[in-house]
Amino acid sequence: MLMTEKKPPTRIGTILVWLILIIGMLWLAIPKQASSQTLMEAGHVASHESADPFKLYPNGIEYDVYRKGKKIGQHKVIFKREDGQLIVDTEFKIKVKIFFVTVYRFIFDVAGTWQDGKLVSMTGEVNDNGKKIKIDAYVDYDGKFYTTGKKGAFVADTWVYPTNHWNIGAVDQSVVLNTLTGNLVKVEVVRHGIETVETVAGPVEAEKFEYTGDLRDINVWYDSEGRWVKMVFTTKAGETIELVCRQCGLVNDLEQASASGA
Repeated sequence: MLMTEKKPPTRIGTILVWLILIIGMLWLAIPKQASSQTLMEAGHVASHESADPFKLYPNGIEYDVYRKGKKIGQHKVIFKREDGQLIVDTEFKIKVKIFFVTVYRFIFDVAGTWQDGKLVSMTGEVNDNGKKIKIDAYVDYDGKFYTTGKKGAFVADTWVYPTNHWNIGAVDQSVVLNTLTGNLVKVEVVRHGIETVETVAGPVEAEKFEYTGDLRDINVWYDSEGRWVKMVFTTKAGETIELVCRQCGLVNDLEQASASGA
């Protein structure tokens, strides 16, 4: 019987084994990005009643958008009923010019579907000066709320209020759908009391709410009936943008601003 002598491992082989072990340990230590991000317990607080848009805004919503005192765009919301569901079409367009040259454009165009006072889906597109984001959010058969936005996929345990602001119920929530990015975000909304707000229909007493948390520098005002009457926010560049109510259900908005003469 022939016997063969077993050779001891070479120095190079030992080094390779140790390198493989070290690389494996480093790989395991690196945090992996989840395929979806989950925000649980988005259950709703209801200190404000959910808005009836046909009662509050019989002619829809229209705002003029101002930057440094100059009008740069419009924000419009149209409400309609289809097959027992509420369809909310929202359009927000701004254009900034310098010396007659357009240097910035922003277009926000989304449609939300509501049923029994709950958001069941929202789709659309945001075009931020050429950079496009698709908005796709919905309640699935399991009752969970799914959305895909700028930062990937998100899941909530139930439907979520969007931040298009016509519905005052959003100010009571801790998790909302950022309609500009499609992301779910955690917020805390601070109440600042009653202020006088100027609108095309004249001054209105309204309560100020400030978004903090993942959404910042956003202030919205609602009158005593829960009607959205004003908004001011600060851009990432530090500029203040103001939305002034032209048509938001205030006594027929001074008879349609004196037959559009305003």
